[in-house]
Amino acid sequence: MINHFTVLGIKANAKDDEIKKAYKRLSNKYHPDKLINASEEEKQHAATLLQRIQNAYEVLSSPKSRKAFIRDFNNVIVNDPTAAMKELWDGYF
Repeated sequence: MINHFTVLGIKANAKDDEIKKAYKRLSNKYHPDKLINASEEEKQHAATLLQRIQNAYEVLSSPKSRKAFIRDFNNVIVNDPTAAMKELWDGYF
């Protein structure tokens, strides 16, 4: 399970305005229009990151969705540690 707070680089107790600021900062950084001189591989990586950022913002910007995410995230039991580590690895590299 992806930690949306980590994707946006904020703490779990972040306020609405902090969530919005983090989203704007990251979406601006990885937006395709900002990557004019980037290679195709870099653009593809940025598109993947931008999608994760948008998903994280979508969940965390709604109080109801955020509450459900926190509840579900706190109740996660890792059945396959190898898959969990791969997901973490893929999220950072």
